[in-house]
Amino acid sequence: MPVLLSISAVWCHWCHVMDETSYSAPEIIEAINARYVPVRVDNDARPDVNRRYNMGGWPTTAFLTPGGDIVHGATYVPPEQMYQTVVAVADVWQEKKEDIQQRIAEATLKEDASRAPREGELRHEIVDLVRSLVSGQYDPQYGGFGREPKFPQVKVLRFLLDEHRRSGAPDLATMIRTTLDGMSRGGMYDHVAGGFFRYATMRDWSVPHYEKMLEDNAELLALYVDAHLVFPDAGYDRVARDVIRWMDAVLYQPDVGLWAGSQDADEHYYTLDANARAQHDTPFVDRTRYTSWNALAALAYLRAGEVLDDPALRARALRASDAIDKTMRDATGALCRSDDGSGPRQPDLLEDAATYLRLLVASGNVDRAIAQATRLRAHLEDATNGGFFDTPAQDAPGRLARRERPIEDNALAADGLLGLAGLTEDDSWRDAAVRALRSFVGEYRQWGQFAAGYADVVARALRPRASIVVVGAGGAADALWHAAAVAPDPDAVRRRLHPIRDADAIVERGFPADRVAAYVCVGTTCSAPLTDEGSLRRELASVGETAHT
Repeated sequence: MPVLLSISAVWCHWCHVMDETSYSAPEIIEAINARYVPVRVDNDARPDVNRRYNMGGWPTTAFLTPGGDIVHGATYVPPEQMYQTVVAVADVWQEKKEDIQQRIAEATLKEDASRAPREGELRHEIVDLVRSLVSGQYDPQYGGFGREPKFPQVKVLRFLLDEHRRSGAPDLATMIRTTLDGMSRGGMYDHVAGGFFRYATMRDWSVPHYEKMLEDNAELLALYVDAHLVFPDAGYDRVARDVIRWMDAVLYQPDVGLWAGSQDADEHYYTLDANARAQHDTPFVDRTRYTSWNALAALAYLRAGEVLDDPALRARALRASDAIDKTMRDATGALCRSDDGSGPRQPDLLEDAATYLRLLVASGNVDRAIAQATRLRAHLEDATNGGFFDTPAQDAPGRLARRERPIEDNALAADGLLGLAGLTEDDSWRDAAVRALRSFVGEYRQWGQFAAGYADVVARALRPRASIVVVGAGGAADALWHAAAVAPDPDAVRRRLHPIRDADAIVERGFPADRVAAYVCVGTTCSAPLTDEGSLRRELASVGETAHT
């Protein structure tokens, strides 16, 4: 029998509508059960399934062969159409099975040929081209990219912000500020409870789609924090603290030290004022914990703690990092995708492995980062072409047997490996990162603005990267560390060495263990000891000017 695959999500409004209509009609239920093997998959728990079978949104309604190949697909299907579609697709499959299988085989060959990695050299033209593509999509009137519906496109904004910090280009500043202001002042932002909704249905950001996601808010939090460094008069620090207020109040699970996944859309609730909201139950929260989203949240809290000089936020981030390591692994030690309360599931997905690696690097947990990077390469690296697959090799049906190489997740992995190389001075990690980036040179154009994260990491790989090392403990070392954290260079690698805990590393680097100081290194060349914040800032400014010339 063919398969009817429904890809849904807890937070998805139209998924609930379809469940309450099309999937609740007795005649449709009977037709599905008589003609198909019905399968329901949660998008958040199985991004690998979603990547291979999504039909353009949620819900996804995909009609598959018994072996898992796509025959027909759609998103939301109203009940008046669903019955006819269910019957028609089943009839066509029975009548033209051989023709369909032949067409699928031919399409698979063409797809395999188009997906073959095409390696090339990393050049600044990659960054320039993606920047041009993104600029062409920019909406100068309201900010954002394209018309409606409008998504935050955080990775695009991150790329533009990092490029502005590298070059000082005023046109990028305009694009960033117009977009960040439009989102935070418009309807996409919850001005009562804090936090951002998933997207806006209108070009001017005025009418949101009301679900709130941990993933989106974590990335937006980190973005607004770094934007505050560049535009300190814009009030982005207030937005950041408001996002934290919502994440702490609604998603944070203090017993575990991690955050829940999402809060449902409820248009009526969110259009009430503060007093009226207080009289109503808040929208449902999905308590499932997702590894990559929690790593993003911890990264954002870590960054907010550094920039806003709030040690409590840093402490929460480090606790979350430990909680991921302790609670999100299976019996074999593999990092898993999610835990809905029944235990960790779905091991060794690239998105989770790469995002957690970035968190470990950012928090300076070198030993754990090395272990994570080692497993990443062992289970997911494409040994033939470079880069990384999104899943381990597995005996799976249909399109799940084909390992994908998503450009965004590969960029995350390369970024983590570049950072680890900076922390350890081990070029093997950098070599793996560069090889991954090179494997997309022949295809990044076809990803359009979704290559923004890739271009950002390419820019990082092409620059001589500064490393800031702070040696010492106590208040003086804390002040130097804060100065390092707010450095204008978005690509600098920072590491703090404690005289006792990191004694061996201090000796290996040749730094005096009895002196509180910072050192700015480019390659193997390091500055003289810098013992005050002013000296460190001047040295960092000098390194930045050299990199721009």
